[in-house]
Amino acid sequence: MSVQVYLRQSYDRHGDELAVDRQRGDCLDLAARRGWTVTDVLVDNDTSASGKVARPGFETLLTALAGGAVTAVVAWSLDRLTRNRRDTVRLIETCAAHRVTIALVRGSDIDMATPAGRMTADILASVARHEIEQKSDRQTAAYSQSAAAGKPPAGPVPFGFTADRVTHHPEQAEAISEAYSAILAGASLAGVARDWNARGLTSGRVRTGAVGNGTPSRWSGETVRKVLTHPRNAGLRSYRGTIVGPGTWPPIVAEETYHATVALLGDPSRRVAPPSARRLLSGIAVCGVCGVPCNAGRTMPRAGYFSYRCRTAGHVARRGDDVDEYVIALVIERLSRPDAAELLHDRDKPDTEALRARELTLRARLDELGTMLADPDIPTATVRAAAATVRGELAEVTEALADAGRVSVLGPLVDADDVAQAWDGLGTDRQRAVIATLMTVTLHPPGPGARKFKPETVQIDWR
Repeated sequence: MSVQVYLRQSYDRHGDELAVDRQRGDCLDLAARRGWTVTDVLVDNDTSASGKVARPGFETLLTALAGGAVTAVVAWSLDRLTRNRRDTVRLIETCAAHRVTIALVRGSDIDMATPAGRMTADILASVARHEIEQKSDRQTAAYSQSAAAGKPPAGPVPFGFTADRVTHHPEQAEAISEAYSAILAGASLAGVARDWNARGLTSGRVRTGAVGNGTPSRWSGETVRKVLTHPRNAGLRSYRGTIVGPGTWPPIVAEETYHATVALLGDPSRRVAPPSARRLLSGIAVCGVCGVPCNAGRTMPRAGYFSYRCRTAGHVARRGDDVDEYVIALVIERLSRPDAAELLHDRDKPDTEALRARELTLRARLDELGTMLADPDIPTATVRAAAATVRGELAEVTEALADAGRVSVLGPLVDADDVAQAWDGLGTDRQRAVIATLMTVTLHPPGPGARKFKPETVQIDWR
């Protein structure tokens, strides 16, 4: 008699396979007592049978059963084999077609060749599904209650926090705070990722696959985005993608800083810089003939310089280092003037404390409206209309908080004792943001035979 053993454990937090090893011993003992020959042991460790994830071991088992070479399957219990309707039907139909017996360590044998056996399997699988659904309901209620209380969610320890998910990790939290300031001041997500990688900061995740398997994952612009757009950094608790209120942990950054960064990163008009944007004016300077942005061309090895060229028709080709030097000098001169501080003056900055208080009031009102839906004496349409009004006002408050959190990209330069030195300390992406804030740069053709740089061919329009 050819027999296959199937083992499964839903959760294996430590990856030690102790649970499947216990199942293995019991299943092999059962087969030995029956005098059966075990041809294969299939394992799906740390894998749920709810039907939401693939189970390679189970699929291999079905394939073997369909081939007709297996006469019995041994499992610790039926819910190790199946706990969702789709897999139950596949298992019953395949076993019935090939007259396969299912032997259970915790249960009796099920002869799938008989109507009674198939009915028994279906009933036991239905009971398992019912248990899963009840457990899911209990967990959902517990997660919702925990979120409403502002408690930190379970799961991997988030970057910026220690194991208790409340205390800030000193180095990581500082890096997050600096990243918000950098992004609002014009830095790129890729630039922040490079900085974090250079500092040896890791997210706690590890690589999988043939390359770098088991080594710490490096930061990318996308993974940095996920960190900076998470409400927990502002001390806010979210549940299923929606902010539900304040958390029980201290914020890493002010709420307005968080909202401003999320608004900036989510802006559809936020331009993704081309690879050549490592040059100061690539994509910022425009052609004086057609108005199309100019990109940086390749560095000329023999000449020792690069060029800015019209992106489309090639109307303009200018020596890049000359143009950069001219524009940088203008920026430093402008920000070194006594009246440079006027560039930072904001006469319309909103009252952030009042906005936060209003936000809490509106969220509390939404909770009240949610409970009112259960009252049969209150028309559902009335409650939904009121909730829509509150959500609209809440969106306006969130937008106002984002405006309050925005900072001027010019701040580090205007406040510096030595503007030139402060400029040199900025990365290229932040220097580009400063130029885009201060001016528009238009490059005109230098004329035939021109060998010397002509400042008048670089048009500067101050904003």
